[in-house]
Amino acid sequence: MSKRFLPVLVIAIFSAQFLLSQQATKNSTTPTISKPVQQANPAVKQAETPKPAVTEAPVQPDYYQLAKSTDVSKRRSAIDNIGRKRDPKDTPILIEALSDSDPGVKISAIDSLGLMREQLATDKIVLALNDKEPQVRQSACVALGYIGEPKTQIALIERVKSDPSNSVRSQAILILGNMHAQPAVDPLIQLLTDKNLDIRLLSAEALGKIGDPKASSVIRNCLLNSISEMKNETDSNRLNQYKRLITISVKALGNLKDVTSEETLTELLDNDEKSIKVSAASALGSIGNKSGLSIAMKLSEDTDYLIKAQAIEALGNIGDSSAIPALEKIANTDSNSNIKEAARTSLYRLGWKPAPVKPATKKEPVKK
Repeated sequence: MSKRFLPVLVIAIFSAQFLLSQQATKNSTTPTISKPVQQANPAVKQAETPKPAVTEAPVQPDYYQLAKSTDVSKRRSAIDNIGRKRDPKDTPILIEALSDSDPGVKISAIDSLGLMREQLATDKIVLALNDKEPQVRQSACVALGYIGEPKTQIALIERVKSDPSNSVRSQAILILGNMHAQPAVDPLIQLLTDKNLDIRLLSAEALGKIGDPKASSVIRNCLLNSISEMKNETDSNRLNQYKRLITISVKALGNLKDVTSEETLTELLDNDEKSIKVSAASALGSIGNKSGLSIAMKLSEDTDYLIKAQAIEALGNIGDSSAIPALEKIANTDSNSNIKEAARTSLYRLGWKPAPVKPATKKEPVKK
């Protein structure tokens, strides 16, 4: 090799080495490329916690508007809801509803006006006593009973005399008795021979409440006839009706304090039926006869709730103070609150007074 090419060769070797070192440095300083972090898809939203639903108050129907509806069911609902408010300002609307063609609307209006004791509606309700529907006539009787106007008694008596429905007649009799309607005495006396035993029963009860002495002999005859008829009765339902009729007739005679019935009532103390027996004891007590005391005392321990209650009431009517210990025991120990109250009522009628509560005594401090 020529000497003149030697420098050139050296320079070429150094240049190659320099280039190789530069390439190595470049490779060592190149950053590692990592996979990019996957971002959440903006289109997919995380589930949110549901917010509680806001319940809006239901919109109340306009019942005053619905009362004019051609739909019968809507009118019934409207009058019923208007009447439930018992607002005197609604009286004209309810009175107007008495002329509705639908019996249900009329009944709702009549019932509401009766419970409101609305005297302004009296004449219109009296007209309803002639309605063709017996349910309307019956509701009218009840409403007039609540209103209590004496001038309605004549219209009610007419229902008693001539209504074809026994339900309407029964309701009218009951109301007349509660009103102590003196003009009804004669029509009610005539009903004591009615073929319907319930009509007889209600009539005797009403006459006992009214308290006219002229009804006593007729009620006593009704009682004796019922006792005679019952002996020949075989139907169990009618037998029970007779028992109730006799019991009510006996009670009516006690209410009337009919001394002339004393012998008849005394004989009933030996009756096999407990309800008749205790009613006779009670009625006798009302007219000052204490011969039923022992029977009432015994039946005050009876297991039958109704008999027991009747006997406790009878002890109050009889008025003998010897019953006080037995009544005190019942008032203090009986498990039935109604029986306890009945016993306390009879005790007060006998002049009983509860023992005074003793004041608590203070304990003396122990001396040390």
